[in-house]
Amino acid sequence: MAEENGNDNVSESLQPMQAESGVIINASQMQSIDISERFTRVKTETGWRIQLNAPGRVTINFMTSMRKFETTLMQGDIIERDGEDLILLRNQQADAYRSQRGVSPLARSVERTLGSEPAGGKTV
Repeated sequence: MAEENGNDNVSESLQPMQAESGVIINASQMQSIDISERFTRVKTETGWRIQLNAPGRVTINFMTSMRKFETTLMQGDIIERDGEDLILLRNQQADAYRSQRGVSPLARSVERTLGSEPAGGKTV
């Protein structure tokens, strides 16, 4: 695997991270990872570790059925490949990440949508 950022050395001083929440994925089914913001990658004995340097969107594309997994990670969160496992380690509980998602107009609450209508009511 070619190194994009010049980190060819295996780091022996990686400290274990205690995560508040996380996701474990079978890495053999993974095709690619798209990370929307800055990150740092370090090789390990059994894979690699990516630490996000800014909050961003991460998309993991799978080889089968054109499936994908999308999530938002925050600065300091880690994506780690350890053998056949891909582990997303989050610094906060899973509920904190739900509020980080962008809300589409279709997902807005009924009250907010009704409240934004003109005073004259609905037009058909």
